[in-house]
Amino acid sequence: MPSPVLTLLVLLLQGCGIYSFSGTSLPKEVKTFSLQFRSNAALGPPDLATKFQQRLSDDLVQRTPLKQVYTKGDLQLEGVIQQFKYVPIAPTKSGQDEKRDQPSIDRLTIEVQVDYINSYNEASAFSKKTFSQYADMDANASRSSEEARLIDTIFTKLVEDIFNETVASW
Repeated sequence: MPSPVLTLLVLLLQGCGIYSFSGTSLPKEVKTFSLQFRSNAALGPPDLATKFQQRLSDDLVQRTPLKQVYTKGDLQLEGVIQQFKYVPIAPTKSGQDEKRDQPSIDRLTIEVQVDYINSYNEASAFSKKTFSQYADMDANASRSSEEARLIDTIFTKLVEDIFNETVASW
């Protein structure tokens, strides 16, 4: 026989109707999502927005029961990659010229501006919200060999941030 506390907890969670143990808090009516991302960043790979959109789509499909539609989903996420830039950080003294600092780390930052519409919960919508993440690499490493890893790391963080802000609503 289950304990009264456990029974009460289960009833409370069922009564909420929008919580699930998958980490989402969506109304039952929400069945679809649509995505549309583009890039305004001057630098970066030409397919950056396409890869980001695919990564976000894959995450939503894997972590929710939602189905992707081309346009006008119950949840709509649109956005622009605003920034893709490398910045040298963590200066160190050069071995040959002690008066000149040399960067020991390069930081890649990607910034995405997102608009979010939830057709069943207008209060959760937002417009032009900025999400920004970065990853670091050794300044002596080749950007061309490290860039895919950096982008992957940053996309993982950005997708998690956007998921938490939209679907999880923690």
